[in-house]
Amino acid sequence: MPQNLRRSIHCLILWLSVSMVAAQDKSVKPGVNDSFRDPDVKQFEGRFEVESREVFAQRQKIVEACQIRPGQTVADIGAGTGLFTRMFSDTAGKEGRVLAVDISQKFLDHIQKTTREAGQCNVEPLLCSDDSTRLPENSIDVAFICDTYHHFEFPLKTMKSLFQAMKPGGRVILVDFKRIEGESSEWTLNHVRAGQEVFEAEVLSTGFQKVREERELLKENYFVVFQKPEVAPVVAASKLVFPVIATHGGVVNRPTAADQPRAGAKVVFDVTVDAKPTVVNKGLDRVARLLNLYGASGLQAKDVTITVVLHGEATKTALNDAAYKAHFEVEQNPNLSLIRELQKAGIEVLVCGQALNYKNFADEEVAQEVRIAAAAITVIINRQLDGYSYVPVH
Repeated sequence: MPQNLRRSIHCLILWLSVSMVAAQDKSVKPGVNDSFRDPDVKQFEGRFEVESREVFAQRQKIVEACQIRPGQTVADIGAGTGLFTRMFSDTAGKEGRVLAVDISQKFLDHIQKTTREAGQCNVEPLLCSDDSTRLPENSIDVAFICDTYHHFEFPLKTMKSLFQAMKPGGRVILVDFKRIEGESSEWTLNHVRAGQEVFEAEVLSTGFQKVREERELLKENYFVVFQKPEVAPVVAASKLVFPVIATHGGVVNRPTAADQPRAGAKVVFDVTVDAKPTVVNKGLDRVARLLNLYGASGLQAKDVTITVVLHGEATKTALNDAAYKAHFEVEQNPNLSLIRELQKAGIEVLVCGQALNYKNFADEEVAQEVRIAAAAITVIINRQLDGYSYVPVH
């Protein structure tokens, strides 16, 4: 890749990263770590270190796939009872270091006791916070995050702290549950907040690059390797803010500009624009941008009423993950996480029932988050009769 293009990409990644991290001041899943605040370590040993847990049963293959070399410094993020910490200790060897990172002091005390008893003197416990690994800057060769990322309450801030801790060229291994509607267990669907594509996008937004995926290693989990670029990103301050929707639709805050948003507006977005199967539809991004404009001007999401109707080439945006995969060979519909965010902000999302028929999509293939309308044109007419402004995204 040409040097100037590489620098441009790094600049863009950092630009997105700064704005997204700055916007994330609320937990993405409050209370998800309550059981780890004062854990019964023996009880968790019985849960974590048992053959019925895939990552335990495949622990040796997982460690081999991490490709840790003697003398390297390894961070086991969310070390828990220390299963992988102990294995990494042997792999890194006497010249290496393993930092067991966890939010629970009880887990860390247990790890320190068991590793010392085993003569593993290269293990160091480190108490992290909910939004930071607290690892020293440029100190880590390999970071391992196993069935833990979905417990990050502030994933962007946590990953940004990890990016700073990684040495140039350092690798991050992410192992987490596959979350696929219709395939994953009810426990996974209820417990894990998002699927692989969402988690990967979050990691990439903080500056890492995806370099490898072991697709045949695990069945219930995925194994993905990211890397901190060897070339330092070009530092660029971002002017974008994300006050309402944290992941899309960034806007520039212009408090002195003319014609500021006013409370009470009603808008119907007529979205027909196409998008590649792996890319979020720009119509949804446009909706997020309007919400962020309201937030940037000091208003709230409830100060604007928005209906989105999908039809034409945008119809596929409404499909559930299983249907999306069947039609487009993409693991998950990249639009659904944003649709959920928009709905939390009070946005109504509809899909044209006529377009579903034209595109040969069954009603059962529509995501449960999206309502099926008789037709897009009736939605547009009805909303305009109700005083909505019409905004096409074609």
